[in-house]
Amino acid sequence: MMYANIALGILSSLPMAIEGTNRLIVDIAMFFGLLVIVAMALNFQYGNAGIPNMGCAVQVIIGAFSVSAVVVRVMLTIVASAGVPLQDWTNDFNWVYTSAENTALLNKFIRQNMVMAVGFFLLSLGIALVLGAVIGYLLALPAIRLRATYLMIVLITMADASQIIGRNVVSISGGTLGLWIPNIFAWYPGDVGVITAVITLLLGLISFFIFRTMLNSPYGRLMRSMRENEVTLGSIGKNVVGIRRNILMFASGVTAIAGVMNVYYLGYSNESGYQRAYWTYWPWLMLILGGPGNNAGTFLGAAVIIALRRVIIVFKFEIQAYFFFPISYLEDIILGGLLVFVMIFRPSGLIPEKLLYVPGVNYAKMVKEDVKVDWRAAPKARVKKDEEKKSKTEEKK
Repeated sequence: MMYANIALGILSSLPMAIEGTNRLIVDIAMFFGLLVIVAMALNFQYGNAGIPNMGCAVQVIIGAFSVSAVVVRVMLTIVASAGVPLQDWTNDFNWVYTSAENTALLNKFIRQNMVMAVGFFLLSLGIALVLGAVIGYLLALPAIRLRATYLMIVLITMADASQIIGRNVVSISGGTLGLWIPNIFAWYPGDVGVITAVITLLLGLISFFIFRTMLNSPYGRLMRSMRENEVTLGSIGKNVVGIRRNILMFASGVTAIAGVMNVYYLGYSNESGYQRAYWTYWPWLMLILGGPGNNAGTFLGAAVIIALRRVIIVFKFEIQAYFFFPISYLEDIILGGLLVFVMIFRPSGLIPEKLLYVPGVNYAKMVKEDVKVDWRAAPKARVKKDEEKKSKTEEKK
């Protein structure tokens, strides 16, 4: 009887366990898609152009805030004009405290208007790309005049400043209380988390092909030459400042997409969810671990780090028994320890950067030098020259 009860308990909990496993898989896929977009954009800037962007969190915040500050207002305006009885949201107080009720009404409207929802989503991506590019242009201004060390300090400071602005300006993301975000995929009949993760992974795949195409183009070779020696590049008439600005603008726009997808997945916008440790330092570790200058390495580094962090989160109670300090500190220890270890023992990453081969160029013919030299005759010629020099010296005496 006891074994029957145990078996019955296991069978009754099996659907919940399967559902929990499925949710974990969706969660891992979602955050892999988000962070691989950020890491690939970082690889585009640092791995291929040598620009140390320590402000990735700024672009992600801009993408998230573009949804909460702009797109949600556009949704409310259009839905209100369609006759839906929304609560007042025109002042900062109502903007926050009527957010939950208005979001529920917006979800109902989106559920019945798939085309409108897709339009809102594309608008979100477009605004994020534009605002991200604008932020990239602003980041390029100090990047033109500062060396790498000082540039990194400035970009880290800008990430903190963007959080402070979001925390104190209520109209952007609800201040310290945050803001509820409509479910843009409410029209999907199944699990909304699944469709959000699939679209995020698809955006990451599209970003991968865009970056790969650019890096294999003449502009990609120009980026690598700037990374190796920008003085030489400028001496042959190339606009190094313009190249650096364009790279920062393009990569910042792509990074902002991660902020858009993150805020739609969570259904909530708050500045506290965009710490620089998560959105800047972890992508840097993924890049360094995988291998700078190689998108395949970026994918591998992102997969390893996300799997490691999820294992810690899922089995935190079991792991806690082996440490005397709180398990919440373990991630920071791993972050710092892995960075130091990789920089010392594997500076080129797990998958080092491959040599660049331009299609159609015969490298063997370029480096081949047909010079006929009889090295065996060289010692005899040197001896003869020394004898002639000696005889001249004796004649002078």
